[in-house]
Amino acid sequence: MSSFLTRIKVIADREGLSVTAFESAIGASRGVFTRALSNNTDVQAKWLISVVEKYPEYSSEWLLKGEGEMLKPVLAKEDEETYLTPELERITNGEINTLKQLISSQNITIKSQEKTIISLERLLLSLEREIESLRNK
Repeated sequence: MSSFLTRIKVIADREGLSVTAFESAIGASRGVFTRALSNNTDVQAKWLISVVEKYPEYSSEWLLKGEGEMLKPVLAKEDEETYLTPELERITNGEINTLKQLISSQNITIKSQEKTIISLERLLLSLEREIESLRNK
């Protein structure tokens, strides 16, 4: 099996994707990598470029040549290079997407609750005015 194809499989696994789902994620036809893995054949350069563009956190040097670190360093705000902690290295894009969906869902809930609070505050104000009006009679 090609070393490059082995590294494609590593990325797919890290992302929590089957090779078929990985092909779809980069816009490749079904079987582009699956057939290459099965037959130990090469793939077109455009699919390598798609992988690099879709997954920029992976080092293209590692992907293509197997040299260096698998993940690129993350630049800190002060433009100093820092590396991902082992805990962060284990988080896949799938997990990140799940967290983004959870955050989105929670934001929807929060907005709904904000509307409910505003309605209840208005109702409370109306009731307070009505009570005050009844006291003044």
